[in-house]
Amino acid sequence: MIALKIENITFCYGEKVVFKDFSIELPDTGITAISGESGCGKTTLLRLISGLEKPQSGSIESPGSMAFMFQENRLLPCLDVSGQLEAVLPKGTDVTRYLRAVELEAEAHYSVEKLSGGMKRRVSLARCLAFAEVCNKKLILLDEPFTGIDPERVKRIMQFIRALKIPVIYSAHDKEALELADIKIAVG
Repeated sequence: MIALKIENITFCYGEKVVFKDFSIELPDTGITAISGESGCGKTTLLRLISGLEKPQSGSIESPGSMAFMFQENRLLPCLDVSGQLEAVLPKGTDVTRYLRAVELEAEAHYSVEKLSGGMKRRVSLARCLAFAEVCNKKLILLDEPFTGIDPERVKRIMQFIRALKIPVIYSAHDKEALELADIKIAVG
């Protein structure tokens, strides 16, 4: 089955054409990586899929119910690591499994202000994955999810992501992260 179908979309920022008659179809299983140079449209494509942006022409058919991890961490400074996840989940949800998946279980009660950039990225990723699974989302969109995370840890996190059995589309720059996907799409 098809989870996502993009047909002949055109999208421009003013005079700059980002996509012209762009089309793809993605299955409702597996992991898809979007690659390309900075500024080529990776984030824009994720925003179009999510509905945050609208194409000038063409159509996008998506499952409608999705979780989106933005390129910025968007963490709440007043909450500790566990609180970041609890804030988006039904009351009483145990977040330990998701913190363990991103290897931050020991930091559950740390202030996010004290975390490194890679650790903050992992908190943001854990929050998105927890939200997707607990709230039964049909698609996960991840914008540069592995920035600042070492390649061996990324491999371990990807095992957890695969086990969720929710289709994933993520953007990445580094070769190691791209190699972990089932499908690779180059844009730009």
